[in-house]
Amino acid sequence: MAVTYTKIYQGTELPIVGATGSFSISNPLPAGMVESLIFQIRGTSGAGGVSANSLSSLISSLRCTFNGNQFFNFASLADVSASQQVNRLSALVQDIGGFVAENISATAQDMMIEIPVGISLGNNSRFEIALNYFALGAGLALAGNLEIWCKYGASTSSTITGNATSFPVPVATQTMMTVAVPNYGKGAKVAGVVLQGTANADNLASVVVQPLGNFSMTPTYLRGSSFGGTNGGNGYSFAALAADANGLVGTNFCTGQYFIALYDLDVSSGSINLLVTTVAGAALETYTATPILKLPNGSGKGEKIGVQTATVATSASGSILRRAEE
Repeated sequence: MAVTYTKIYQGTELPIVGATGSFSISNPLPAGMVESLIFQIRGTSGAGGVSANSLSSLISSLRCTFNGNQFFNFASLADVSASQQVNRLSALVQDIGGFVAENISATAQDMMIEIPVGISLGNNSRFEIALNYFALGAGLALAGNLEIWCKYGASTSSTITGNATSFPVPVATQTMMTVAVPNYGKGAKVAGVVLQGTANADNLASVVVQPLGNFSMTPTYLRGSSFGGTNGGNGYSFAALAADANGLVGTNFCTGQYFIALYDLDVSSGSINLLVTTVAGAALETYTATPILKLPNGSGKGEKIGVQTATVATSASGSILRRAEE
């Protein structure tokens, strides 16, 4: 299997002191099987670092699109950059098979987020990315570059992080959430759902996934059965300078966010019903549920870089029709 790393963008879209940052990035990119998409920020900061947490905790939302087809869309409902804990984007990326790595230094910033993709692209392809940051604190600074890379390799299925469904959940009352599942093509399965609340606190009492039965899943069970759990996985890792100067720190939970494994559920109705109950004494929160889909791509082969020739005719209408049929 051949693997190739290709830089598809470099710029200075970084967090801003005292203000949120919002950036839209687009560029053409080579054809081939995109195994994963990598975001890297390298630079320098002052002695105070970039936050009390980590550089990755400053990303508030990230939406990625290839050729008009969205494959990753996530927004964090809580800013945890002021506390030492794994952030929600980092936990999600690790739940779906990617990773987040950060240099353990207050001044030398080096952060990578690798998101699994598994999408084969043809000639004349293009990406679009919407990137949003929480604000850098007063007196902090960050200088450097944002780089975006494609790792071309092999993948047997595409990983799709769909749009979230939002619903207010009253205090200590079982509430049904109907989670919309996008139709991405024949053979798509739901690998899981990411459920998160607006508060940086564990206000979830239990959730029942109706397609799986009436079992009431508590946060303890959800964390035990997910990647971050001490039983189901190796735990999340995150940068925490105050806790450990020698490497990333491990934890088995992400406060206020829960990964619900659905074991490649086949959904024909286009939705999944969740019965969500919050703990007594918690405030009214709007919860979001983000579906994670697995779509077989019919390929387990290695890198296949396309070559454009004069003998191959292309057209916009043909490309659009082909995507719709697939």
